[in-house]
Amino acid sequence: MVKDEIHLFIIWNKAFYKRDKILEDIKKRFQILDIYNVQWSLDKFSENLSRFYGENLPKNSHKEKHCGTGVFTCVVVRDNAPVYDMRLTSKGYKIVNTNLFDAKKLYREWTGGGHRIHATDNINESKLQLLLLFGLKYEYYKNKNNSYKEIDYKNDLIGANGWNSFEELFDILNYSVKYVILRNFENLDEQLTSKHPDVDLLVENRKLAADILNAKPTTKKSFRTQYVVKVKGRDINFDLRYLGDNYYDLKFQQDILNNRKKYKYFYVPDDELLLYSLIYHALIHKTFISPDYINVFEKLFQKLNINYDRSIFVETNLLDLLIDFMYKKGYSFVEPYDLTVGFNTRLI
Repeated sequence: MVKDEIHLFIIWNKAFYKRDKILEDIKKRFQILDIYNVQWSLDKFSENLSRFYGENLPKNSHKEKHCGTGVFTCVVVRDNAPVYDMRLTSKGYKIVNTNLFDAKKLYREWTGGGHRIHATDNINESKLQLLLLFGLKYEYYKNKNNSYKEIDYKNDLIGANGWNSFEELFDILNYSVKYVILRNFENLDEQLTSKHPDVDLLVENRKLAADILNAKPTTKKSFRTQYVVKVKGRDINFDLRYLGDNYYDLKFQQDILNNRKKYKYFYVPDDELLLYSLIYHALIHKTFISPDYINVFEKLFQKLNINYDRSIFVETNLLDLLIDFMYKKGYSFVEPYDLTVGFNTRLI
C-alpha cells in the first residue's frame, strides 16, 4: 500500500505574477494543508537562502536576484499517491517523487525558467525544510486533516538568531546531517555555563553541518575546523571533524558514524568505538592522559565486560591495547590536517 507523503512548494517573489494559476493547479494535484506568505528580514535573506539550499550564496547573488527578496509563498501539501522514478535534476539523475518534480518543472516553465519555483522531491528534504522554515516536525502535517489556512509568517529560518537550546539545535541536525558528538556528551547542558564551552562533532558533511547550525568559522585558516554557534545567548565553540580530515583514519570515522547510537536527543559513538576513539584521542592527539579519561575508560571497560587491572592505565599498555584493536579493524594512525590537533610522534 502506497503511503501518503508531505511536501512543500515555494513560489518565490519573482514568480508571484503566476501565483494564482500555480495555486489552482496545485489544488488539482494535491491536498493543500497550509499556505504561508513568508517574509524574511532583508539583512538575513542571503544567509537564509544559503542555509535553505545548502549553498554558500553571497549577498545579492544571482539566485537571490532571480528569486526576489520580497514575500514568498510556501504551500504545504499532501501527496496521496506518491510515485518515485528517475529524473534528470540539477545534480544529475536521481530517484525523486515525480508528482512533485514534474509539477515543479511545469511551474518553472510558466515562470520563465530558472529556479523561481522550489519543491521538495523526497521525504527527508520535506522534514528538514519544514523544520528550517517553521520549526514544525513532519509528523505535525502527517496527522493534519482539517482545511487549510493562509498564514502571514514573518520569521527567518530557525536558528537564524541563535538556538533556544541544544535540544532545538540537535532536533534539526538529526533530520539533516549524519553526525556524532565524539565525547563529553553526558552533561551537554553544562557547556552553557562553562568558561570554555566546546562541542566536538564528527560529521559526514562539514559544509552542510555548518549551514544547518548557522555556524561561523572562528578563523580564516583553511585547516582549522572550529566554528562558533550561538545557543541560549552564549557563543559555543563547535569543532566540526569530518570524513577524510585525518582526525581519525577514514575507515575508523566511517565506522563511528555507521554504528552511532541515540543518546538522549542526539547521536554518539557506540560503546566500543567510543572507548577506542577516546584512547586514541588521549594517546595520539594529547601529550599526556588526563585523569578524567581514566575514569571514563574504567566505566567503558566494565560496560563492555573487558577484564583489566590498574596496570592497563600505563601509557604503553593502553597503546598496546589500541594497536591490537586498530590492527584487527584495519585502521591506521594518521596525522590530522588540522594543525592545532596534536600528533604524538613520541609514542607512534
